[in-house]
Amino acid sequence: MPALPPNDPSVPPPDPAGARYAWRSLDRHDAARLWDDLVDWVWWLRDRYELTETVPGCWYRHGPVVEEFTALFAWWRAAHAAVDVPGQQDDAAMRRLADWHSDGLWALIDRLHRLTDFDRCRAEGCTHTSGFLHAPDGAAESMEPIEIEPVAIDADYAGDYTGDDVADADVVAVLGENLMLSAVVSGEATALDTDSRHGRYRMGGRLWTWSPILGGYIPSEDSISQN
Repeated sequence: MPALPPNDPSVPPPDPAGARYAWRSLDRHDAARLWDDLVDWVWWLRDRYELTETVPGCWYRHGPVVEEFTALFAWWRAAHAAVDVPGQQDDAAMRRLADWHSDGLWALIDRLHRLTDFDRCRAEGCTHTSGFLHAPDGAAESMEPIEIEPVAIDADYAGDYTGDDVADADVVAVLGENLMLSAVVSGEATALDTDSRHGRYRMGGRLWTWSPILGGYIPSEDSISQN
């Protein structure tokens, strides 16, 4: 194997701000943070730009689509940040927002069919898994909760429910964030990822993960099968 050339001092080091969008370089904490931000943003994007038919709900299963949306998300953030800088709202910064739409968003939508076969997913169900390649642990469970009948629990009456109630129930509830926090305070639930915005919890002998789709915590499939 030939020796690698010495580092060129004229080449600047990687931008730490840009590196936070490089999935293969992220540790599990940064990957979890980016996954949460990206998923939340893409759901908003689909609704805001009326793309629910163009971008199906299984987009996160497709690796190329995850990478493309990550780049689009990074561009969107940078474009808005440039406009928000006090005293620097010049024409170039404003054009960056317009360019994001024409050269970023709509250009990506136009080539989505070349990236992956969404039509087949709609017809036969999605079997792609490359989107989870660099995703944080528990991403699949949080995005695709097991098919159980949910029990609606009003967060205003969280005090009427306990971890034991949930563990012993025949059907499992989707727990809201306030309810889970109440369970932590009462000692019925334990936070496993204290530095994560929507980390995992252990309650009632089950592992609970956040579902961006349902907007609450659900038990992972593995933890249910063990009960």
